[in-house]
Amino acid sequence: MGCVKYILICILFAMQLFVGIPDFLRGGEDYWLRAATYPFFHASWPHFIINSIAIWGLYGRSCKPCRDLLFPYLISLLVYPLSFRPVIGFSNVLYAVIGMRTPPLSSPWWKNRNVLIFLAVTLLMAALPQFAATTHIAAFLLGIAGAYVSRHLQSLNKDARRYY
Repeated sequence: MGCVKYILICILFAMQLFVGIPDFLRGGEDYWLRAATYPFFHASWPHFIINSIAIWGLYGRSCKPCRDLLFPYLISLLVYPLSFRPVIGFSNVLYAVIGMRTPPLSSPWWKNRNVLIFLAVTLLMAALPQFAATTHIAAFLLGIAGAYVSRHLQSLNKDARRYY
């Protein structure tokens, strides 16, 4: 079975190639439509390519679509109102995925070189005017919180199984 990353990149490519950026994403009255669809459109081809490389790098040989895409997509919907201007691109979903994959806070995560590089790059990109730093950082933090809740529920479930 192929991984969802192939399908996702193909969908994003088709949206970029055939649709471009719809007018409703630039602002206007269709707030909920904008919020639900903004991850699937990109401002430019380099923006699309960077997000595609990130998708390719984040997903290994297999992935579970519900856990790996649905929950981060829901996080991206939650952080959309935090932006001061219209947001576009799949990176909020990717930041949520990265947050979910960050080692538990109880571990020495500050010793993880990849996490430190990611945080440094994010802080550098926050200086760019077109980078929606608020939504990206919020998606990352909500991803960490979601992973924490998920780990906690799994441990509770494991403890509850002892009594059955």
